[in-house]
Amino acid sequence: MEVEPYVISMRRKFHEYPELSFSEHKTAQIIEEELKAMGLNPRRIAQTGVIADIEGEKDGKTVAIRADMDALPVFEENELPYSSKNKGVMHACGHDAHMAMALGVAKIFGEKRFRGRVRLLFQPAEEQPPGGALKLIEEGALEGVNYILGQHVMSNIPSGHIAVYYGTMMANSDKFVVKIHGKGGHGSAPHETVDALLAACYYTVTLQAIVSRRVDPLKAAVVSVGTLNAGYRFNIIAAHAELTGTVRTLDDDTKSLVKSELKRILEGVCAATGTTYEFVYEDGYPLLVNHESVAKVIESVAREVVGEQKVLHPPPVMGGEDFGYYLKKVPGAFYFLGVGNEKKGITSPQHSPTYNLDEDALKIGVEVLYKSTLKLLSH
Repeated sequence: MEVEPYVISMRRKFHEYPELSFSEHKTAQIIEEELKAMGLNPRRIAQTGVIADIEGEKDGKTVAIRADMDALPVFEENELPYSSKNKGVMHACGHDAHMAMALGVAKIFGEKRFRGRVRLLFQPAEEQPPGGALKLIEEGALEGVNYILGQHVMSNIPSGHIAVYYGTMMANSDKFVVKIHGKGGHGSAPHETVDALLAACYYTVTLQAIVSRRVDPLKAAVVSVGTLNAGYRFNIIAAHAELTGTVRTLDDDTKSLVKSELKRILEGVCAATGTTYEFVYEDGYPLLVNHESVAKVIESVAREVVGEQKVLHPPPVMGGEDFGYYLKKVPGAFYFLGVGNEKKGITSPQHSPTYNLDEDALKIGVEVLYKSTLKLLSH
């Protein structure tokens, strides 16, 4: 069944009307209309999510396909006929393509004979921790599910290539918030103050030693400070400072180490500067760990569809994904679909205002997802 024109059309429709996390109302409505036109009975889940089952001819296994729905708070700079009509919001991570490909797979299954059940999970709020996956799980989306599959388009992978991962694929993705309190005063009399901004700067610099001096060199970790806010006037010593950052790790022991080091260094800096502190560490998305048996299915299908030379095995990435929550509950796997194309000028990274993707790759994503699902139904 030829679904490529349909998939491209749907991707452009979603791209034109992007919506932020848990605000995907129009997106959900479009999905519901498409599924109903296929003869399915979709229902809402997790506020703005959509779930629907495609029933086979006989009882069998249930394979879930997850597609995330939300866009990002980005002002699109592309000049396309289908550029974002929602100012300040953009599908800059490819979730428009994920939904379109899932609908394409649904369309194929609707015309085929198979045994078992395919469950479509259109999930809101992947971009906004704690995310939509937990809500879907809490509301029963995985009940009776034997396997789950997901894919993500990637602009830094050549168009039409498939990246398959065995075991750990994506990192723990956590957040920390630090508030430092001192004593404000006039900039001409620093000896009468306790400078919270100075302490925050010391801390920001000192914590860079965590990865280089405390983490095992053979293990991966990232500690990044994203914001530092302090003071409100050029000649006043800041009484308070607040900084936020992220921690990325590929194993839970390293995560625990980094967390304890963040606090230990903070205690030392504040003791040295006479300041006090508040420290909050927020657990984000967990490790995304693929199940080997399912990853093998994806690889065998990918080799069949694109050939051995276009199947890649890159190292894990330090990004986070709430698909990891599903994999803690049922066997499954996640993989990347390359959509970058230098010849077409499609090189902008995810989350950028000029992000785009090579739509020629979408048919490959549909075929790999469809055939992998079909194999798992009889696995």
